[in-house]
Order: sequence, then C-alpha cells, then structure tokens
Amino acid sequence: MRVSCIAFTERGYALAERIAHALSDCAQTGEDDPGWDVSVSRGFGEWKADLRAWTALAWEASDALLFVGAAGIAVRAIAPHVASKASDSAVVAIDEAGRFAVPLLSGHLGGANELAQTVARAAGAIPVITTATDVRGVWAVDTWARCAGLAVSNPEAIKRVSARLLSGGRVALYSDMPISGQLPEGVDIASDRARADIVVSPFAGANAGASVRAAETTGEVVPAGETGKPAGVRAQTSAREPLRLVVPCIVAGIGCRRGACAEAIGETFLLACGQAGISPSAVREAATIDVKAHEEGLLAFCRARNIPLVTYSAEELSQVEGSVSPSDFVRATVGVDNVCERAALADGGKLIFPKLAHGGVTVAFSKVTIELSFKER
Repeated sequence: MRVSCIAFTERGYALAERIAHALSDCAQTGEDDPGWDVSVSRGFGEWKADLRAWTALAWEASDALLFVGAAGIAVRAIAPHVASKASDSAVVAIDEAGRFAVPLLSGHLGGANELAQTVARAAGAIPVITTATDVRGVWAVDTWARCAGLAVSNPEAIKRVSARLLSGGRVALYSDMPISGQLPEGVDIASDRARADIVVSPFAGANAGASVRAAETTGEVVPAGETGKPAGVRAQTSAREPLRLVVPCIVAGIGCRRGACAEAIGETFLLACGQAGISPSAVREAATIDVKAHEEGLLAFCRARNIPLVTYSAEELSQVEGSVSPSDFVRATVGVDNVCERAALADGGKLIFPKLAHGGVTVAFSKVTIELSFKER
C-alpha cells in the first residue's frame, strides 16, 4: 500500500518518521501488509508543502493519506476530492502525541481501518474504529472483498447487505469459485445465483455469462449473444439487485496486427467482454506471443487497465493443448496457427470464449480457478 503522510509540527513529523520506519520494518519482516511504501512530507516550516497541492497529488498517486495532526485539517483538505465509496482513497488521522489513530474515509474498501490499526500499533496509539460492522463484530462484506482481491461492481448494494446482517438477518452468497473456511455468522451459501444477495463471479449482471457457464458444462465453446445470454433466453428482472463481487479469474488472449493502437485493442476487448457477459474487471492478465511484447498499443492498453502482459514463444504456444481456430496466415506470420486462443489457454485455464476478430485485433477468454477463503489474514 502506498501511503502519503504529512505532519504539521516538529513533534508530529518525528512521529510520522517513526511510523514510516515501523511500517517499513513490517514490509521487510513480512508482517502485516508486506507492501507498505510510506513517504513523509512537512506541512510546516521552511520546507512546508502546500496542503492543497499535496493533497491533490497524494490523492492521485497514493492508496492512502495519513495526516499527523487535527482531524479537522484532514477533513477540509480531502473534501474537494471525496467522490465515491468505490474509488475514494483511505484517509487516517493521528494526533501529534500519538494517542489516537482515526480512519476518516474508506474504512473497508480502501483499507483505512486496517491502516489505522497498523499505525496505532506502530505509534502505541488507540485505533478509533467507528464502522458499525466492526464495532458490532459483524462480518463486513466489503472488507472481505478487498482482502480477497474482488472488485465491487455496485458498491451501493453493500449498505443493504450490511444492514441485513446488523439487524440479525441472513444473506445468501453465490460463488462461481470455491470458498474455503468457516462461513461468517449470518451468511448462507446459495446454489441459485438468481436468489443470492451476494454474487461472486467474473460475469456481469444477473444472467450474464449464462451461455459461457453452459459451455463449461457441455464442453462446447459457443459465443454468447450481445447480451451474454443464449438466443431465446429472456432476461429475468429481480426485485433487488445482488451485491456483485467480481473475481479476477479471466485471462484475455490477445492478438493484433503490427502497430495496432490502444484504442482499437480496447474496443475489441470491450466488445468481447460484452458478448461473453464478462466484467472487464474480471480480467487478471493479458497474454500474447512474445513478438508482440513491445507493441506500444498493447502495452498502453495493459497500463490503462492495470493488468500485466504475459508473453509466450511460438514454440510454447504451439504446445498448448485444446481446440483452437487455426489460421494459415497467422502461422506464416508468427510461426503458430493461433495466438489469442492459445495464449489464453497457456496458463492452464479453460477456454470459455473463442476468438473474436475486430479491427485487426483478436481476443479470446479463458477462466482459471481461484480458491477464495473466509479465513482472515
């Protein structure tokens, strides 16, 4: 986690430096989050940073902001940037005496509660956690989603799930992936996606991916229609939309002509996602042949979507097992009869969406199995 920290007095700055060193030690020993990266700035004195400019930069460049000083300073500084539960940075304030660490924003999804607890341990402070699920000891679905690496498609539904659990009710959870560990109190596993309150899946919407799931059962890969449903199947509307948590289990195999721009690749990618009924945030990586490793358009596309690009040699791709759509032209050009489908399959997944060609770009999707867990880290 990238943390930008600012202090407003000498005493506060000394505390900030101590916290930064403690978090760095955690990273080196593997305790807590192994990825702490903390930068400390001065909000006072000769080298004083402009608070408005510092906050704007930290908001864009960091995962969390840590203010060593009055909570009111932090609230006024971040106010212009607060936008959405799904995208807001984590914000924590700790007083300069190191007595109380208070998460102010994005306690669950952004990890501010966890950061406040870690900062409190480093400073010998008391973490002041105010989120209802935490103070009541109730399972927080958004915290679990963040720890499990799941994207939240509709964060407005978190409130409904939490309210049900806080009132003593029960919620049904459906998952396309296996989940180990003891079920949290109040949570039941649902076998029917349509009746679930929480859906964990790479597929978007209530019925999306129906033809893809059918293909997994029958072993036949059949392209879905534009809505992600088999022809003749009418979408069923639900009285309430479930909380949709997107599991990153999709590998996008991509082929492209030389010089293909990021916009063209992105257009074909989104077209394929729409036809397959796959949420774009479910894609964990892009895969292609090694001769495309330096294609600027492909690299720019991966940067924009924040996914890694994995490459394979023609020999490696030719050894991938599975039914693919061969092309003599592709074989003559790069030395293997198919790029996108073979690249999608190369990591051991199952092909769920075959080659889609559009504008000089080809895309195919495979699905890998990821085991989730209810166990706390």
